[in-house]
Amino acid sequence: TGQINGDALQRSFLDFSYASFEEDQLCCGAPFTCPACTPEMLAVSADGNRKLYRFRRETSSDDPGFFEGLFVAEDSAVSRFVETIQKAVRNTHGKGTCGDSQWTAARETSRRASKLDEEGMEVAVCHHGFLLKALNMYRGEILAYPLYLQKELMPAKAQFFAMDVACKYWPYLEKAAGVIPALQELTTMKPFLSVMHARAHATKCEIKWSGRNQEGAGTTAGEEVEQVNSYLSLCALTAKYMSKAARVDMLTLHAMGWNHKKSLSLHQSLSTRYVKTCQRLQDETARLAELKAELLCTDKVVKWLSDAKEWAAG
Repeated sequence: TGQINGDALQRSFLDFSYASFEEDQLCCGAPFTCPACTPEMLAVSADGNRKLYRFRRETSSDDPGFFEGLFVAEDSAVSRFVETIQKAVRNTHGKGTCGDSQWTAARETSRRASKLDEEGMEVAVCHHGFLLKALNMYRGEILAYPLYLQKELMPAKAQFFAMDVACKYWPYLEKAAGVIPALQELTTMKPFLSVMHARAHATKCEIKWSGRNQEGAGTTAGEEVEQVNSYLSLCALTAKYMSKAARVDMLTLHAMGWNHKKSLSLHQSLSTRYVKTCQRLQDETARLAELKAELLCTDKVVKWLSDAKEWAAG
Protein backbone atom coordinates (compact mmCIF):
# COMPACT_ATOMS: atom_id res chain seq x y z
CA THR A 1 0.00 0.00 0.00
CA GLY A 2 1.21 3.51 -0.81
CA GLN A 3 1.24 6.57 1.34
CA ILE A 4 -1.83 8.80 1.64
CA ASN A 5 -1.34 12.37 0.48
CA GLY A 6 -2.93 14.56 3.12
CA ASP A 7 -3.50 17.57 0.86
CA ALA A 8 -5.10 15.44 -1.86
CA LEU A 9 -7.33 13.69 0.68
CA GLN A 10 -8.47 17.00 2.15
CA ARG A 11 -9.18 18.42 -1.29
CA SER A 12 -11.19 15.38 -2.38
CA PHE A 13 -13.16 15.42 0.89
CA LEU A 14 -14.04 19.10 0.43
CA ASP A 15 -14.99 18.48 -3.22
CA PHE A 16 -17.35 15.70 -2.15
CA SER A 17 -18.78 17.77 0.73
CA TYR A 18 -19.48 20.72 -1.53
CA ALA A 19 -21.16 18.48 -4.12
CA SER A 20 -23.36 17.04 -1.35
CA PHE A 21 -24.19 20.57 -0.21
CA GLU A 22 -25.23 21.62 -3.72
CA GLU A 23 -27.42 18.52 -3.97
CA ASP A 24 -29.08 19.48 -0.69
CA GLN A 25 -29.62 23.00 -1.98
CA LEU A 26 -31.50 21.60 -4.99
CA CYS A 27 -33.80 19.96 -2.46
CA CYS A 28 -34.42 23.38 -0.82
CA GLY A 29 -32.19 22.64 2.17
CA ALA A 30 -31.48 25.44 4.65
CA PRO A 31 -28.57 24.29 6.85
CA PHE A 32 -28.37 27.51 8.87
CA THR A 33 -32.06 28.04 9.58
CA CYS A 34 -33.78 26.85 12.75
CA PRO A 35 -37.15 25.22 11.89
CA ALA A 36 -38.56 26.15 15.31
CA CYS A 37 -37.63 29.82 14.88
CA THR A 38 -39.40 30.23 11.54
CA PRO A 39 -40.88 32.67 10.56
CA GLU A 40 -40.10 34.78 13.67
CA MET A 41 -37.27 34.23 16.12
CA LEU A 42 -37.39 34.90 19.85
CA ALA A 43 -33.72 35.46 20.63
CA VAL A 44 -30.26 35.52 19.08
CA SER A 45 -27.21 34.93 21.26
CA ALA A 46 -23.74 36.08 20.18
CA ASP A 47 -20.31 35.60 21.73
CA GLY A 48 -16.67 35.33 20.71
CA ASN A 49 -14.56 32.18 20.68
CA ARG A 50 -10.88 33.00 21.15
CA LYS A 51 -9.82 29.34 20.80
CA LEU A 52 -10.53 29.30 17.06
CA TYR A 53 -7.44 31.31 16.15
CA ARG A 54 -5.14 30.53 13.23
CA PHE A 55 -1.39 31.00 13.03
CA ARG A 56 -0.07 33.35 10.41
CA ARG A 57 1.36 31.48 7.41
CA GLU A 58 3.47 33.23 4.83
CA THR A 59 2.98 30.43 2.29
CA SER A 60 -0.81 30.33 2.63
CA SER A 61 -2.68 30.73 -0.66
CA ASP A 62 -5.42 33.29 -1.21
CA ASP A 63 -7.72 30.89 -3.04
CA PRO A 64 -11.34 31.22 -1.83
CA GLY A 65 -12.95 28.31 -0.01
CA PHE A 66 -15.91 26.31 -1.24
CA PHE A 67 -18.20 27.66 1.48
CA GLU A 68 -16.93 31.24 1.60
CA GLY A 69 -19.65 33.54 2.96
CA LEU A 70 -22.13 30.75 3.70
CA PHE A 71 -21.59 30.48 7.47
CA VAL A 72 -18.45 32.52 8.07
CA ALA A 73 -18.93 36.03 6.70
CA GLU A 74 -16.50 37.26 4.07
CA ASP A 75 -13.60 39.15 5.64
CA SER A 76 -13.81 41.99 3.10
CA ALA A 77 -17.47 42.70 3.93
CA VAL A 78 -16.78 42.64 7.67
CA SER A 79 -13.73 44.91 7.40
CA ARG A 80 -15.67 47.47 5.34
CA PHE A 81 -18.45 47.48 7.91
CA VAL A 82 -16.04 47.81 10.84
CA GLU A 83 -14.25 50.68 9.11
CA THR A 84 -17.56 52.47 8.52
CA ILE A 85 -18.59 52.04 12.16
CA GLN A 86 -15.27 53.18 13.57
CA LYS A 87 -15.31 56.30 11.40
CA ALA A 88 -18.79 57.16 12.64
CA VAL A 89 -18.45 56.16 16.31
CA ARG A 90 -15.54 57.19 18.48
CA ASN A 91 -14.19 54.18 20.36
CA THR A 92 -13.33 54.13 24.05
CA HIS A 93 -10.09 52.21 24.41
CA GLY A 94 -9.29 50.17 27.48
CA LYS A 95 -10.99 47.40 29.44
CA GLY A 96 -14.76 47.34 29.83
CA THR A 97 -15.70 47.16 33.51
CA CYS A 98 -19.06 46.50 35.15
CA GLY A 99 -19.16 46.20 38.90
CA ASP A 100 -16.04 44.36 40.09
CA SER A 101 -15.61 42.49 36.79
CA GLN A 102 -13.56 43.32 33.72
CA TRP A 103 -14.92 42.15 30.36
CA THR A 104 -12.54 41.69 27.47
CA ALA A 105 -15.54 41.42 25.14
CA ALA A 106 -16.31 45.08 25.84
CA ARG A 107 -12.77 46.26 25.06
CA GLU A 108 -12.04 48.28 21.93
CA THR A 109 -8.53 47.84 20.58
CA SER A 110 -6.70 48.53 17.32
CA ARG A 111 -3.85 46.12 17.99
CA ARG A 112 -3.45 42.74 16.37
CA ALA A 113 -1.53 39.69 17.56
CA SER A 114 1.79 39.45 15.72
CA LYS A 115 1.84 35.65 15.31
CA LEU A 116 -1.84 35.18 14.48
CA ASP A 117 -3.94 35.86 11.44
CA GLU A 118 -7.49 35.21 12.67
CA GLU A 119 -7.69 35.69 16.45
CA GLY A 120 -10.92 33.73 16.83
CA MET A 121 -14.54 33.78 15.73
CA GLU A 122 -17.68 35.64 16.73
CA VAL A 123 -20.61 33.22 16.61
CA ALA A 124 -24.38 33.78 16.67
CA VAL A 125 -26.99 31.12 17.51
CA CYS A 126 -30.73 31.03 18.12
CA HIS A 127 -32.13 30.11 21.55
CA HIS A 128 -32.54 26.49 20.40
CA GLY A 129 -28.78 26.25 19.80
CA PHE A 130 -28.77 26.33 15.98
CA LEU A 131 -25.72 28.02 14.45
CA LEU A 132 -26.79 30.98 12.31
CA LYS A 133 -23.77 33.08 11.35
CA ALA A 134 -20.14 33.71 12.28
CA LEU A 135 -17.23 35.94 11.37
CA ASN A 136 -13.47 35.98 11.83
CA MET A 137 -12.07 38.22 14.55
CA TYR A 138 -8.85 40.10 13.83
CA ARG A 139 -8.68 42.53 16.78
CA GLY A 140 -10.23 40.71 19.67
CA GLU A 141 -13.91 40.95 20.60
CA ILE A 142 -14.62 44.51 19.51
CA LEU A 143 -18.27 45.59 19.68
CA ALA A 144 -18.49 46.14 15.93
CA TYR A 145 -18.37 42.37 15.35
CA PRO A 146 -21.66 41.46 17.09
CA LEU A 147 -23.15 44.57 15.49
CA TYR A 148 -22.38 43.10 12.07
CA LEU A 149 -23.94 39.76 13.01
CA GLN A 150 -27.04 41.50 14.35
CA LYS A 151 -27.38 43.41 11.09
CA GLU A 152 -27.04 40.24 9.04
CA LEU A 153 -29.64 38.40 11.14
CA MET A 154 -32.17 41.22 11.16
CA PRO A 155 -34.41 39.49 8.54
CA ALA A 156 -35.02 36.71 11.12
CA LYS A 157 -37.04 39.26 13.17
CA ALA A 158 -35.58 38.27 16.53
CA GLN A 159 -37.10 39.98 19.56
CA PHE A 160 -34.02 39.81 21.81
CA PHE A 161 -30.28 40.07 21.20
CA ALA A 162 -28.37 38.30 23.98
CA MET A 163 -24.77 39.00 24.96
CA ASP A 164 -22.54 38.69 28.00
CA VAL A 165 -21.85 42.45 27.83
CA ALA A 166 -25.27 43.73 26.76
CA CYS A 167 -24.91 46.68 29.16
CA LYS A 168 -21.90 47.89 27.15
CA TYR A 169 -23.07 46.82 23.73
CA TRP A 170 -26.54 48.40 23.64
CA PRO A 171 -25.41 52.01 24.29
CA TYR A 172 -22.79 51.42 21.56
CA LEU A 173 -25.53 50.24 19.18
CA GLU A 174 -27.76 53.22 19.96
CA LYS A 175 -24.84 55.57 19.41
CA ALA A 176 -24.02 53.97 16.05
CA ALA A 177 -27.69 53.96 14.99
CA GLY A 178 -27.93 57.65 15.82
CA VAL A 179 -25.18 58.38 13.29
CA ILE A 180 -25.91 55.72 10.66
CA PRO A 181 -29.63 55.65 9.72
CA ALA A 182 -29.33 52.17 8.18
CA LEU A 183 -28.75 50.72 11.66
CA GLN A 184 -31.79 52.27 13.32
CA GLU A 185 -33.87 49.18 12.59
CA LEU A 186 -31.59 47.17 14.90
CA THR A 187 -32.79 49.15 17.92
CA THR A 188 -36.23 47.54 17.56
CA MET A 189 -34.71 44.44 19.16
CA LYS A 190 -34.52 44.29 22.95
CA PRO A 191 -31.23 43.92 24.85
CA PHE A 192 -30.74 40.72 26.82
CA LEU A 193 -27.90 40.14 29.29
CA SER A 194 -27.25 36.40 29.47
CA VAL A 195 -28.51 35.06 32.79
CA MET A 196 -25.38 33.43 34.20
CA HIS A 197 -23.06 36.28 33.16
CA ALA A 198 -25.45 38.78 34.76
CA ARG A 199 -24.41 37.47 38.18
CA ALA A 200 -20.95 38.96 37.68
CA HIS A 201 -22.28 42.40 36.70
CA ALA A 202 -23.19 45.30 38.96
CA THR A 203 -26.51 45.11 40.81
CA LYS A 204 -28.11 47.92 38.81
CA CYS A 205 -26.92 46.31 35.59
CA GLU A 206 -28.38 42.92 36.52
CA ILE A 207 -31.77 44.41 37.39
CA LYS A 208 -31.97 46.43 34.19
CA TRP A 209 -30.42 44.12 31.60
CA SER A 210 -30.67 40.52 32.85
CA GLY A 211 -32.80 38.21 30.72
CA ARG A 212 -34.67 37.05 33.81
CA ASN A 213 -36.17 40.55 34.07
CA GLN A 214 -37.14 40.94 30.39
CA GLU A 215 -40.84 40.57 29.71
CA GLY A 216 -41.55 38.03 26.99
CA ALA A 217 -38.18 36.25 27.24
CA GLY A 218 -39.65 33.23 29.04
CA THR A 219 -37.04 30.72 30.19
CA THR A 220 -34.45 31.78 27.61
CA ALA A 221 -31.02 31.85 29.27
CA GLY A 222 -29.00 33.59 26.57
CA GLU A 223 -26.15 31.13 27.23
CA GLU A 224 -26.89 28.84 24.29
CA VAL A 225 -23.86 30.11 22.38
CA GLU A 226 -21.55 28.79 25.13
CA GLN A 227 -22.64 25.21 24.43
CA VAL A 228 -22.03 25.64 20.70
CA ASN A 229 -18.65 27.28 21.27
CA SER A 230 -17.54 24.33 23.39
CA TYR A 231 -18.27 22.09 20.38
CA LEU A 232 -16.54 24.33 17.84
CA SER A 233 -13.50 24.61 20.12
CA LEU A 234 -12.81 20.94 19.45
CA CYS A 235 -11.78 21.99 15.93
CA ALA A 236 -9.15 24.40 17.25
CA LEU A 237 -6.40 21.78 17.55
CA THR A 238 -6.18 21.31 13.78
CA ALA A 239 -7.86 24.44 12.40
CA LYS A 240 -5.09 26.71 13.72
CA TYR A 241 -2.60 25.11 11.31
CA MET A 242 -4.84 25.11 8.22
CA SER A 243 -4.92 27.53 5.36
CA LYS A 244 -7.51 30.31 5.48
CA ALA A 245 -9.83 28.64 2.96
CA ALA A 246 -9.54 25.14 4.45
CA ARG A 247 -10.26 26.48 7.95
CA VAL A 248 -13.44 28.22 6.77
CA ASP A 249 -14.60 25.13 4.89
CA MET A 250 -13.98 22.72 7.77
CA LEU A 251 -15.65 24.96 10.36
CA THR A 252 -18.63 25.41 8.03
CA LEU A 253 -18.95 21.63 7.63
CA HIS A 254 -18.79 21.14 11.40
CA ALA A 255 -21.45 23.83 11.86
CA MET A 256 -23.73 22.14 9.31
CA GLY A 257 -23.18 18.81 11.06
CA TRP A 258 -24.11 20.36 14.42
CA ASN A 259 -27.31 21.86 13.00
CA HIS A 260 -28.25 18.60 11.28
CA LYS A 261 -27.82 16.69 14.53
CA LYS A 262 -29.91 19.31 16.32
CA SER A 263 -32.70 19.09 13.74
CA LEU A 264 -32.96 15.30 14.12
CA SER A 265 -33.72 15.59 17.85
CA LEU A 266 -35.57 18.92 17.73
CA HIS A 267 -39.01 17.38 18.19
CA GLN A 268 -37.89 15.62 21.36
CA SER A 269 -36.11 18.63 22.85
CA LEU A 270 -39.06 20.96 22.13
CA SER A 271 -41.62 18.60 23.68
CA THR A 272 -39.41 18.07 26.74
CA ARG A 273 -38.88 21.82 27.09
CA TYR A 274 -42.63 22.44 26.80
CA VAL A 275 -43.47 19.93 29.56
CA LYS A 276 -40.78 21.34 31.86
CA THR A 277 -41.90 24.92 31.23
CA CYS A 278 -45.55 24.12 31.98
CA GLN A 279 -44.57 22.33 35.19
CA ARG A 280 -42.29 25.16 36.22
CA LEU A 281 -45.05 27.69 35.58
CA GLN A 282 -47.38 25.83 37.93
CA ASP A 283 -44.68 25.47 40.60
CA GLU A 284 -43.66 29.12 40.45
CA THR A 285 -47.26 30.31 40.51
CA ALA A 286 -47.95 28.23 43.63
CA ARG A 287 -44.70 29.39 45.24
CA LEU A 288 -45.55 33.03 44.53
CA ALA A 289 -48.99 32.62 46.11
CA GLU A 290 -47.41 31.06 49.22
CA LEU A 291 -44.88 33.88 49.52
CA LYS A 292 -47.60 36.50 49.17
CA ALA A 293 -49.60 34.86 51.95
CA GLU A 294 -46.56 34.37 54.18
CA LEU A 295 -45.14 37.87 53.78
CA LEU A 296 -48.53 39.61 53.60
CA CYS A 297 -47.62 41.18 50.26
CA THR A 298 -49.80 44.02 49.07
CA ASP A 299 -49.90 46.23 46.00
CA LYS A 300 -47.31 48.37 47.75
CA VAL A 301 -44.70 45.63 47.25
CA VAL A 302 -45.44 45.58 43.53
CA LYS A 303 -44.84 49.33 43.56
CA TRP A 304 -41.46 48.67 45.19
CA LEU A 305 -40.51 46.41 42.29
CA SER A 306 -41.23 49.13 39.76
CA ASP A 307 -39.28 51.58 41.93
CA ALA A 308 -36.28 49.22 41.94
CA LYS A 309 -36.36 49.00 38.14
CA GLU A 310 -36.54 52.79 37.87
CA TRP A 311 -33.60 53.06 40.27
CA ALA A 312 -31.56 50.62 38.18
CA ALA A 313 -32.44 52.45 34.97
CA GLY A 314 -31.33 55.75 36.48
